[in-house]
Amino acid sequence: MAAKLTPREKNLLLLCIGVLFFMAFAIATNSFLGRRKIALEKITSLQRQKMENDTWIKDRDFWQKRRLWLTEKMPSTESLGRAQGQLLEDIQNEALELGFVTEQPTLPPLAAPTESHREVSVAVRLRGDQITVLQWLSTLQSPEKFQAIKLLDLEIDTKARMPTPQVICNLTLARWFKPDNGI
Repeated sequence: MAAKLTPREKNLLLLCIGVLFFMAFAIATNSFLGRRKIALEKITSLQRQKMENDTWIKDRDFWQKRRLWLTEKMPSTESLGRAQGQLLEDIQNEALELGFVTEQPTLPPLAAPTESHREVSVAVRLRGDQITVLQWLSTLQSPEKFQAIKLLDLEIDTKARMPTPQVICNLTLARWFKPDNGI
């Protein structure tokens, strides 16, 4: 038979039980706070996503107009290789008309088509009068031409013996076409 507990043993037993309850409460609180933090982060993320989606929905008419404009205006091509050659020829003809010297024309590999467009690009090195080159560069990139300057490196030609400043321009120009499936 078990002996009766002394008052000191009873106090120690109550203290042990109290510590166990306290630790169980601390573990449960820690678990709850962890789950609460994750839930609050998810709520914040979803609210941010909702605000972004609301913005896209408000702008839907604007982007629909742009999509229609692209469908109507974006040029199409049967052969990207031929289009790339045509782009190089256009650049060389314009450069010749403006008195630039073209060097090292290269046809970079064709970019992989995306669902929104197909792209051809041409890289060329030009030498010419600084003001004329800058004016010509400002006419190259436009939405109506579906052209964009992908790379532009201008440097002053220190070896030139001309009265006006001369520049060397490394240029990569891209032109976009409708994807195979249309827009």
